[in-house]
Amino acid sequence: MAQKRKLPLWAKVTSGVILLVVITLAILVTLAPSLLKTAIEHEGRVKLHRRVVIHGPVTIDWSTAPRITVNSLTIANPRWAPGRMVSLKQLRLRVVLWPLLHGRLVLPELILRRPHVHLDKPSPTRANWVFTPHTKAHKTSTAFPQIGRLVITHGLVTVNDTQAHTQLVLTVRSRTPSTHLLLAGHGRYKGSPFTLTGALGSPTTVTKPHAPYPVLVEIRIGRFFARIDGALTGPLALKRVNLHVLLVGSGLGRVNKAANLPLPETGPFRISGQLTYAYKTWTLARFRGLVGKSDLEGTISVRPGHPMDLHAVLISHRLNFKDLAGFVKAKPKTVHGHVRVVAHAQSTKKALPAKPYKRSHLLRLNADVVYHAEHVYASHMRIQDLATHLVLQNNVVHLDPLNFGMADGLVHADLTMNASRPLYETELRAIARGLRLRLLFPKIKFKSAGTGRIGGRLALAAPGNSIAAMAAHATGHLGLALAQGSVNNLYVALAQIHVGNAALDWLSGMKQERIPCAVARFGMRNGLVKTRTFLVDTPAANILGKGTINMRSETLHLTIYTKPKHVSLISARGPLKVGGTFKKPTFSVDRTALIERAGAAVALGALLTPAAALLPLIDTAPGHKVDCPALLQKAGPKARAEALKAIAKRTKSH
Repeated sequence: MAQKRKLPLWAKVTSGVILLVVITLAILVTLAPSLLKTAIEHEGRVKLHRRVVIHGPVTIDWSTAPRITVNSLTIANPRWAPGRMVSLKQLRLRVVLWPLLHGRLVLPELILRRPHVHLDKPSPTRANWVFTPHTKAHKTSTAFPQIGRLVITHGLVTVNDTQAHTQLVLTVRSRTPSTHLLLAGHGRYKGSPFTLTGALGSPTTVTKPHAPYPVLVEIRIGRFFARIDGALTGPLALKRVNLHVLLVGSGLGRVNKAANLPLPETGPFRISGQLTYAYKTWTLARFRGLVGKSDLEGTISVRPGHPMDLHAVLISHRLNFKDLAGFVKAKPKTVHGHVRVVAHAQSTKKALPAKPYKRSHLLRLNADVVYHAEHVYASHMRIQDLATHLVLQNNVVHLDPLNFGMADGLVHADLTMNASRPLYETELRAIARGLRLRLLFPKIKFKSAGTGRIGGRLALAAPGNSIAAMAAHATGHLGLALAQGSVNNLYVALAQIHVGNAALDWLSGMKQERIPCAVARFGMRNGLVKTRTFLVDTPAANILGKGTINMRSETLHLTIYTKPKHVSLISARGPLKVGGTFKKPTFSVDRTALIERAGAAVALGALLTPAAALLPLIDTAPGHKVDCPALLQKAGPKARAEALKAIAKRTKSH
């Protein structure tokens, strides 16, 4: 009987080790899914501070790149909210083992089936996507995994923000056979209907620093529409943006409500341009479009922050002045396709806009804007070459200069509004030179071309937070001078703007008279305007005026009367009383107060000399010079002498 051969010791040891390794691997392979499930739930609970549960089995298909399948995974809401924040029917991924030894996560394949995400914000202090509300999260640099192929099927995201009146439903899925993502959405955003459609590039390219990531998205919020088409470079780090954008809406004010940007109310707009991003600054370059009935083009750069920095160079070839209504707190309203300006007044009896400027808008913005408009159309009046430079810094607004050509003349102005305090302080200075009266009212058919030229000065300091409040507290002065006019044209102009039959009847006796010279000076203190000089010289008579204009109550208290140079129809008429309000002025003739004309002339004559400073602003054309200084010096003593004579007669009669 043959004796059995014994295995050498080294063979026994080797066999034992191999058997132990096989048994160990078998145990690991058997227990790995359970261990992985426990590890995912534990790590998720630690990192997210809420329950992470895998309700289904976890399987692993072993290879050099094992395939892991996780079934029915959920992430709970915070304790204050019932239900689940995330539910995932299946997560399938493949992991390359070798890069793990070097700390890199490489996923040749990632598949998400029916991922549903519910985002809820029931109050300003609670949002279920905030995972660490009571502790500051430690900043850790987590490298984004390298993904070879991403597939999302039946993805769903719901958003509920009670305070913002926002409820959205968004769907996302992969486009086959590529891995691009298709987006769609609907609902309400800040109370307005919301829709979204679009496509994004494959997330597998987001980790490539120089690869373009394509984006095509169309969004509608109410009557606002945005189309974004282009590419992002290094989207995770947002290294570069090059997008073509189209923006269409019913008014910039609605964009303000949706995007929380300090924009005024305007008419409908349509703007397109190239949106870029570099050095933390967004730039809309070479854009052009329409805002209301005005064209607009140029470049706008915005650097986000607190406050936001905005720089712009803007040009309009045609500007409709009504489209600036939102800047003075009037509201553009579309009526039968045309924009009509409706002022925000304190009551229906007031004419000046009373809606205050919001200081919060200024706090959020620093701006430097250069603007030029070639042609401006305002209430049938044309303005050429409007040029201004707006600087907003530390809640102080400067418009310097604010220059434009109007009626063959020039207007130079500058404005400063200091909103650093609760009560704003505004200063306005303006000079007008050589404005043709005929061109100021181009729709009125004057019977003579020689309607004269106007010049003037204005200086105001006005505390207040609205146009109405500024006017009610304004202090300053206004001076106007006219040369080479005519009463006839004045009569025609007043007739066509419907000032009232009483005023027209009062002027009818002088319709053919010329106006070689006219000067008006007004002083203003705390919203009360008083006449300092009011003289209209004609061959037949000097027309004088006195009275007040109350900017607080928006009421008129003016008296206009004549000092006839010879007997005429107008000389037998009493003073013309102008009263009522800005919205409804009244005109009447006082036949019992003829003697008051002389008494008023005493005070008026003493103030004629300062009015001569306005005369260089008239700039009459060559060959039409008027010796207004001599006229005023002559009219002053004459008016005083006539007044003293009339007073003496009046005293004797008593």
